[in-house]
Amino acid sequence: MVKIAVEEPFVSVKNALEQKGYKAEMLTDKTDSMDYDCVVVRDQEDLADFHMNVPLVDARGRTLHEIVEEVEERLVRAGKIDKPLSQTEGKGGLGSSAFIKGAATGAIIGAAAGLLLTPKSGKEMQAVVKDKTAGSSQKLSDTAGKTKEKLSGTVDQVKEKASGATNATKGKVDELKAKRTEKKEEKELKKQEKAVIKEAKAEEKAKKEHEKAEKQVEKEVKKAEKEASQDKGKTQVVELGDADITQNDSGSATITPKNKDDKK
Repeated sequence: MVKIAVEEPFVSVKNALEQKGYKAEMLTDKTDSMDYDCVVVRDQEDLADFHMNVPLVDARGRTLHEIVEEVEERLVRAGKIDKPLSQTEGKGGLGSSAFIKGAATGAIIGAAAGLLLTPKSGKEMQAVVKDKTAGSSQKLSDTAGKTKEKLSGTVDQVKEKASGATNATKGKVDELKAKRTEKKEEKELKKQEKAVIKEAKAEEKAKKEHEKAEKQVEKEVKKAEKEASQDKGKTQVVELGDADITQNDSGSATITPKNKDDKK
């Protein structure tokens, strides 16, 4: 029996394939895709990196009927099946309006054959035909009612499962949104950390340059002090020319240059 894999969240596709008589499973790991005869995917690009020969059916933007129909076409082309399995062949039950019509036609033909083989009067013949036709119509109505009820239950199940799949998809979307927000916040935090580190490095650099400037100033001051000390120890000779030297009582000498006009 062929094996068909279906990607999340298309549970309804898996159920539809099973109702058709195929063995379908949900694909939990993409690396297992090679083990199946056909894979229904959200997007063919999801498995583009696997370079596999397994037929891929893209479910994006398509109805359930279209997806199942293409799966069967791919299996026929791949030689996995001779022809698509109908719901009646797969389940052995009442599955289509064609079966109902066939049953009604067979009942009417059987009743007509019985009438032809049994000799009866015209009135008896009409009564028998009427009874047989009424009985067939009632059976047909009962069968149609049961089929409708069965199909209604199936539709309700499909709706329920589709609703569950929708909720699951919504939950995953919300989870992805939360992760995206978390990554965005983490990225912003790293950006702020880099800015703080950059600012701290700039302050450290400015501090080192300031210390270097202070050391340079201190060095220049010491150099100036050293030069001043050396100059202080030297004797400075000043040419005064003619001058008067007056010594006071304390022993200090006062030198007073003479004015050129005084010499005259």
